[in-house]
Amino acid sequence: MAIYEVFSHPLLIRYKTSICSKTTFFYIVAALFTFIFPFITTYYSQGFWKKIDIYREQPDVSFKHQMVLLLETKSPDELIFWSTYEQLNQLMDHKLFHIMPSIEHREEDNNKDGKKDELQMIIEVPLTKEEVVSLKLILIFDYYLYFYSDFHMESAAYVQYSTSLPGSSFNIFSELSLMQRQPLKHSGKDDRYNIPIINISKIDQPFISLENILLEYMRRNVTTSLKNTYSVWQAGHAVNESFKINLVILYSEDTILYTVGFWQLLKWALVQYMAVFIIISYIVNKLKMYLLQKQILSAIVINPIKQKM
Repeated sequence: MAIYEVFSHPLLIRYKTSICSKTTFFYIVAALFTFIFPFITTYYSQGFWKKIDIYREQPDVSFKHQMVLLLETKSPDELIFWSTYEQLNQLMDHKLFHIMPSIEHREEDNNKDGKKDELQMIIEVPLTKEEVVSLKLILIFDYYLYFYSDFHMESAAYVQYSTSLPGSSFNIFSELSLMQRQPLKHSGKDDRYNIPIINISKIDQPFISLENILLEYMRRNVTTSLKNTYSVWQAGHAVNESFKINLVILYSEDTILYTVGFWQLLKWALVQYMAVFIIISYIVNKLKMYLLQKQILSAIVINPIKQKM
């Protein structure tokens, strides 16, 4: 007749000793080692308190229809300037040639996720005899992040190109990228940098210049700039034609540096601690069993089977 197991349970053997004994001292040392050693190991191996982390997010970017354009010609006295800031135009009008360009632009949502993916812009500056050899362009954007903190800032993209050959057109294709010297908050509203890059209240002051605008912007801890830039300068110039700028800027997914919250910080620390604790606890328990079974550590053995007998 076949037989099979219907029930099983482990045999519990107890080991007892007095408080003032070598066995008790060993158990105290073993317990301290089991709990403290994993902490020391994980803490000094770096990364235990992971206070800063990264994640990826598609920013919500919108062109604010604000810009500054400066074209330099072969003649140092024939600088062409235009901006969407009327006060800045008036200030520069007596210093530079003031020409109204033709601007066409649109923003595309290619993957239909509700966030714009790229800016396409064509700028045509009417010229007569001027020969353009350099351009500087500042575009102003609204930049939003939502995944952790509700982050909002006014950001900029700076385009610059210079050559010795007069040109008829300039093509540039690039990505708008987030630049950080400081991590963002992990929660709450963050609008520290939602301030005008070109401060109209300072327009009438004598130090206003393109250099100062860029310097003040660069001093921010969080900015945007163009990366993966490909540009083509078309040499040559036909009389009575315009200088054309063709620009495409992608709003690509960014890697965001942020400050970790308390619970995420604690969770990551516990994961590291428990990974070492389980291994150390297993080794220490095996050592205890070996020392007691071999009677290297003295203890009173209480066997339930022998008690019943």
